[in-house]
Amino acid sequence: MTLVECSFPLYGSCTPLHILLNPEFGDCTVQKLLRIDEENIQRYACKYMNTIYKVTFFNYLLASSHKRFKSCVSRIGSKMKVFTQKRNPLTGCTEWDMQDEDNDYHQEIARSAFADMLHDTERNQKYSKALKLAIEKMHNDGKKANVLDIGTGTGLLSIMAAKSGADTIVACEAFQPMAECCLRILECNGVADKVTVIPKRSTELTVGENGDMKQKANILVTEVFDTELIGEGALSTFSHAHKFLLEEDAIVVPDSAVIYAQVVECPILQKWNKLNDLADEDLQIILKTPKKIKECAGSAAVHDVQLSQISRQSFRELSDQIPVFYYDWSGATPIIMQRTVKQEFSVVTTGKAQLVFMWWELNMDQEGKISLSCAPWWSHPDADISSQTPQDTIPWRDHWMQAVYYLPQETELHKSMEATLVSCQDEYSLWFYVETEHKPQHYRRPICECGVHMAYSRTHVSYLNDGRRSKQFLAQLKKEITNDSIVLDLNGSNFMGLSAAKMGAKEVFIVEKMKMNVGILMDYIAENKLSNVTVIPEAGDDVLKKVTNVVGDPSFTSAILPWENLKIAYLLFKYREKLNSGLSVIPERCEFWAVPVEFQNLHKIRVPLGVCEGIDMSKFDELVETSRLISDAEVEAQPLWEYPSKCRGVPRKLIEIDFHDLKPTYAFNGVQQIIESQDDEGTTLTINGFALWAVWNIGGKDIVTGPIKSPVLGENIEWDPHTRQAVKILKKTFTMKTSDKWSYQIACDIEKGQFNVNLDLVCNE
Repeated sequence: MTLVECSFPLYGSCTPLHILLNPEFGDCTVQKLLRIDEENIQRYACKYMNTIYKVTFFNYLLASSHKRFKSCVSRIGSKMKVFTQKRNPLTGCTEWDMQDEDNDYHQEIARSAFADMLHDTERNQKYSKALKLAIEKMHNDGKKANVLDIGTGTGLLSIMAAKSGADTIVACEAFQPMAECCLRILECNGVADKVTVIPKRSTELTVGENGDMKQKANILVTEVFDTELIGEGALSTFSHAHKFLLEEDAIVVPDSAVIYAQVVECPILQKWNKLNDLADEDLQIILKTPKKIKECAGSAAVHDVQLSQISRQSFRELSDQIPVFYYDWSGATPIIMQRTVKQEFSVVTTGKAQLVFMWWELNMDQEGKISLSCAPWWSHPDADISSQTPQDTIPWRDHWMQAVYYLPQETELHKSMEATLVSCQDEYSLWFYVETEHKPQHYRRPICECGVHMAYSRTHVSYLNDGRRSKQFLAQLKKEITNDSIVLDLNGSNFMGLSAAKMGAKEVFIVEKMKMNVGILMDYIAENKLSNVTVIPEAGDDVLKKVTNVVGDPSFTSAILPWENLKIAYLLFKYREKLNSGLSVIPERCEFWAVPVEFQNLHKIRVPLGVCEGIDMSKFDELVETSRLISDAEVEAQPLWEYPSKCRGVPRKLIEIDFHDLKPTYAFNGVQQIIESQDDEGTTLTINGFALWAVWNIGGKDIVTGPIKSPVLGENIEWDPHTRQAVKILKKTFTMKTSDKWSYQIACDIEKGQFNVNLDLVCNE
């Protein structure tokens, strides 16, 4: 029998549909569809993808649906293989790929933040110190120290408890691969006999003679926090633990937490939230943003950001930091699952209240002597304000960043006036309002009603608001569009086809299949009173034969990695025989560039741990490396403006694709010298990764989605904040001479919509 797990579309693509094959018989029988919790899935979609698709969740049996897949069955020992259905962002088609049956587990491990957390020295040491104090207190009171570690992961905190003299330790971990890894790490560190690992959620634990725990614990240590503090279910975890798993006088590590908020005006970050009118170089409005989009309350989904990387000159602090929520994890007071708090504040600077910065602080021990702050540098207790780079004087972490919440409506505030910050919390999330008049109203969680905040990622909204790019696009359109132009827009989510229609094109056809995107286009068409636009799901022969101009703004909502925007090339190649020769194409060509870099901190999310706080974590490193080899691509997308990196070589062009002369396939490889300048010959450079980006040519001018200005060897690179770059993180930091080399291989199949790239150092070790 074979289990089929059917899921749903998120973020413009489909989650995997798995078919498990019996390796002995090759039979594929559909047994049942996976039961999914709608609330959790919608929360995940809203929080991490900024996208919600209404999905009907169901569970039923399909009988006697038999197919033979003998020719497709692959076997490693007795392991079954999985056919994974994925959406190709270039072609838009669903494709099948054969993976190990545990592929999802390996993917989860390879992309988890376990390593990032364990590289967080401050976190580790403060947990250890607070845990040691708790155990000592129990012993001083004449009691045994019975520790419960919820969500143990690698077992780090349990090992710390064992080394600090805990009498009994129970560690629970629901993620099976990590639970198994934890057992190996415990054995490797000689404490396997002191820690009992239960592969369950804490809410499933039983207490009693025949239970998972023989008695209730009197010390709880756990780290179930995210950037929002409560987004991973911390409230229900602590509440359940106090009711069923802990003694009344139990010590909890951490003991409590405080959430801080700050009201700010920040036009740069507001570009990630509100779509502006589209204006040309003369500041003439070409395309008006529909009123319903401008007035939309937006999404309550948190925007995780490394706030310390934002220039202080780019925002105004309209309030001081305000403590909005206090959480008592100790159990002395009840944990409230839902509440609204109003706090008056005196406005410190005149400006528009556009968004709220949020961060939190943990009090690790009962006396409040050990605290851990996630504040940005200007509010961090340990920041060296006198330093030239104060953001570098505080602990770096990616698993706990700061949060940005966009206010439903902008509010004008004046210095010294009194305003009210309304802070709302449910079991998993937060949202905020700012008001200047005290009148009764409901503070509902903001819900997008315009479609933009559901259909577009925050990065895509920011891209659309990038005036530097749009003005260049519009300037070229003005040169090429005439009253006789028949325009084909290959990317309906970027509005260049609509702009061509406004400029007087005779007819514009926009290719767009996604219903939400079509709805947004229709709102723009109505707002701008356009009658010469037709939205089509596919360009047919009748349209292609009369097209004079093709437009394809290279930022598709389905694209994550830079080359996934080559959907333009894929479609042009697909339509090549039907299109007229000599027609105008914008952009004209694309290039991909790469440079070796030294990441200041980003590499910590991937590099091996080795020894962590004196504890051998090599078994975890082995697990991650195995998982990466099985399931994970070496190149990933990152918004590098948030992650400082130094230029460690000359940027090199790897490939160029001319859209007027497309080939079905491209293959390039080569070896590049890191730097050729004789002035720097013999200089050593530390390199721990590569960055890769696209350059699009429009009217002979380049739009660069990588460095904003030419990188200078040894200096930090200033990255485009409106796109994500591709990143390869090396397994360790290498010391190279400027005369050393790095290699690249690129294989691009335009006809099939496939792109593969590999970058590596050529070491002389």
